[in-house]
Order: sequence, then structure tokens, then C-alpha cells
Amino acid sequence: MHIREFFKSYRESGKFIFKIMLLVSIFVWASGPIYAGNYLNSAHGNSNYGVKRTGISQYPRGHCAHCHEQHASINGAEPVPINGAVGYLLFSPNYTSQTVNFCFDCHVQTGGYQEGGGIINRSYSYNFGGNTDSYDNDLKQAFSHTAPGSSHNLNDIKKILGTTMYDANGHEWSLPKTLNPCDACHNPHIVQRNYPVSNADGKLKTAVTRPSNPNQLWGDDEGERMNRYGDYQAPYWYGSDTDDPKFEPAGDEVQDGSNLPDFVRLCTDCHNGYNQIWSSRLGRYLLPIKWFSNNGDIHGVKRGFIKRPRPPYSYQQHYTLSCTDCHEPHGSSNIFLLRTSINGKSISVSNTDDESWRNFCYGACHNYKHNKRNCFECHHHNKKF
Repeated sequence: MHIREFFKSYRESGKFIFKIMLLVSIFVWASGPIYAGNYLNSAHGNSNYGVKRTGISQYPRGHCAHCHEQHASINGAEPVPINGAVGYLLFSPNYTSQTVNFCFDCHVQTGGYQEGGGIINRSYSYNFGGNTDSYDNDLKQAFSHTAPGSSHNLNDIKKILGTTMYDANGHEWSLPKTLNPCDACHNPHIVQRNYPVSNADGKLKTAVTRPSNPNQLWGDDEGERMNRYGDYQAPYWYGSDTDDPKFEPAGDEVQDGSNLPDFVRLCTDCHNGYNQIWSSRLGRYLLPIKWFSNNGDIHGVKRGFIKRPRPPYSYQQHYTLSCTDCHEPHGSSNIFLLRTSINGKSISVSNTDDESWRNFCYGACHNYKHNKRNCFECHHHNKKF
């Protein structure tokens, strides 16, 4: 080849390579910020309060390396990986039991590996109900409740992972079997800090993702909140009443559910008439919940009126309730995950005796009593009466 032709061919091939590199660069530039942006806006990736493992100074706050070990141990204050890093390259085992869990390595009140102290997640009744008298200090405590209390059983959730499940509309979904059971409702790479409640610029800070759609935040967008039903009424904030009405989940005047994720849709991804979910604690399958059915749950979207309700609810008015109006999502000192405060009142339900149920039903929401039968005989979820 003539020298002149050689350089001409070199320049042309160089232009081709440059164009390819330019296209790759544009693709990386265009796609990178979308992925990184979601994580950097998350609770774990936030540069001000995100993950920061004790004793690791070479990585900034929010960096992936505070949870994931690229090449096994990187020193710092940490357990020494056995045979290298564990699953998902985490610095300690992903999930072992109800109380031994990678998430609890940081989400604890005292101890843990989060620099500056543990990440405290108090109960729903405390954070979003205002009851500072009775609450769990952190997630590990919430998941540690046994009789007479109750907790979401992580082992039972773990058994669901990897199986075919159905949402409330009958659509199939499944999650990887190797996931931490906490990840079923909280994608750690995108969930946000939701306390205190923040609803700005049409976006609600939310800490949940639906099991059927784990790569999208749930409740952040309009149309994904309790006000979508048109008949939601927020319960009173703890200690509030008609003289000084404040409402959940923010302790302010908002009462239509526009600041509350649609927890009905979230919870009924699992708890519906399609799925059979075994409860190790109860020794039976959980009762099906048909929240959206014409002949389904009395507290759902298509049933009758609340009879003789306490304020802020009105007589002969239909209401769609949120699951979190009555239930703790993680654990409770009460049975059946029932909250320690409901509609502004303290609630204690230690067993299924008549007096416990009457304290729950009449103490919080209904304004009359009858002493003929146990409330639970007729009024549990999906009971037809």
C-alpha cells in the first residue's frame, strides 16, 4: 500500500472509531444520570444523610461501597467476610432470621455500622400517628414482637419470594428468591426518607415500592395516594379532637389522603383473594382480603356505611380506609399488627377476647356497644354479614 493511501485509510478509520466512541459516550451520558439520579435521590444514596459505614473514610456518604464490597474486605469497622463478600457483595449476611438481617446492621437505635448512630425507624403510630407514649424504637424491635404482640413474619415473606403471586387485579408477579424479604416492599436503591411527611411540587417522599412493580416508587405520584378513591378520611392525629383537629400522617389540616401513599394497593399485591399466604405464627392461611369487591370487605371501596362512627367520620357516610389506619406495617405490641393508637386514641388489644375487641372497635372508631357477641365473629376482613 502506498504511504499516502495508508494515512488516508488511517484517518478514515480513526474518524469511524471516534464516531463509535462518541455514540457510546452519548449513550453512557444519557443513560447514566437516569440510573444514578434515582439512587442519589434515595434515602441510602443521599449525600447528607445516606449510608456511611463506620471507619470507612475513602468513600463519601451515600457511596455504594458502604453496603457492597467489590473485592471482599475493605477494612474499616465491619465484620470480616468469610470466604470473601457474601451474596450481592454485601459486607455481612443478607438475611438469616427474623432478627438477624443485613438491614438491621444499620436500622437500629443503638450500635450498628452507620456512622453517627443507627438509623431510627419508629412505629407508624409514632411517626405518622403522633403517639409518642407507646412505640417501637427501631425496626429490629418491631420485628421482634411475639405473643401477645405480632410481627410481619420475614420467614413467611421469604417463602413467597421466587414463587408466582398475583396482585388484586389477578396479574402475575414474582420477585427473586435471593432477595432480602425487606426488599419486597422497599427497593433499597430508590426508596426515600418519608419522615417527616414531605409533599412538594406534586411529589410525595415515599419509602415503599410495590412487590409487583419493585423498580418504581409507590405513592410519589398523584394517582398513587389514598385521595384517589374520593372517599378517604384521614384519622385524627394522636390527642386531637373536634376542638383542635389535626390529621394523620403529618399532624396537620390535610385530611383527604393526598399526603398518604395508597397502602391498599401496596398491601393487596399480596393480601387478596388470589393468594394463599401461610402464617407460621397463626398456624393457618391468612384470611383473604377482597378490598375492591362489591361483596368484599366492609372497610373496602365498595361496601356499606359506617354505623355510628366517632369523629372525624360521619354517620351514614361510606369511607375507604387505608391499611395503615389500623395496622402497623412491621410489628406491634398488639395482636394482628394492630396499631397502639388509632384515630387519636390509645389502643390495647392483647388477645381475641370480647373486651379486647370492644376496646379496639369502640375505643377508636365506633360509638356504640353491644354485648351479645365478639366483634371478630362478624366483622373480620372479608366476612359477609
